[in-house]
Amino acid sequence: MKPKTNVAPSRKLNLKFKLDSTLIESNHIPLFASWIDKKDSSYNKNEIPYEFKLLYRSSRDGFNGKTFHKNCDNKGATIWVAKIQGSTQLIGGYNPLDWNGHQWKKTADSFLFNFTDGKDISTAKLGYVNNTDCAIFCYSDYGPYTGDLYCPGSNNWSCYNSNYYPKIGIPGNFIVENYEVFQVIR
Repeated sequence: MKPKTNVAPSRKLNLKFKLDSTLIESNHIPLFASWIDKKDSSYNKNEIPYEFKLLYRSSRDGFNGKTFHKNCDNKGATIWVAKIQGSTQLIGGYNPLDWNGHQWKKTADSFLFNFTDGKDISTAKLGYVNNTDCAIFCYSDYGPYTGDLYCPGSNNWSCYNSNYYPKIGIPGNFIVENYEVFQVIR
C-alpha cells in the first residue's frame, strides 16, 4: 500500500510537544498519526491528536532486549523507528497494545512502514497486518517483534517472509544503526 503523504509543506510543524528524536523529524508525525487512525490523508500539523514520547533509544540505552522491555513494557501503544546501517532507510512499526508478557498478541491495528529515504516522506510504504493472530510477539530477550520483523536483542535484525504483513521492501537480514521507541499518547 502506498500511503498518501500529502502533508502541507512547512519547515517547522506546530506540534503540541517537542519531538525528541535523532531519527525522525516533525514532518513524520502527521503521517504516523494518520496511519494509526487509518485516515486516507495526513493530519494537518495543528490537528495531530497524539503526543509521541521517547521511551527508548538504542544508541543511549543499548541494543538490549531487557532494557527495551524495562523502558517500554506497560506503556500502552508505541511506535518504533529504526535506521538501517549504511543507508538513509528508516523502517518501523506500530504496536497498539503493550510489550509485556511472553506470547503472540492479536490486533488488526498494527502496521509496518518503510521510508526508503528517511528524509523524504514521499518514499513511505505502509503495510497493515495480514494475520491478526500474529501481529505482535512479546519476549523478554527481544526488542520490537512485529509479525515478520524482529529485533533479537542486538543490532542484527531479520524480516521473514511469513506473510503476517504485506511485503513493503524491508530487507531479509540487516544491521540497525539505531532505533527509537515512542509511547503514543492520545
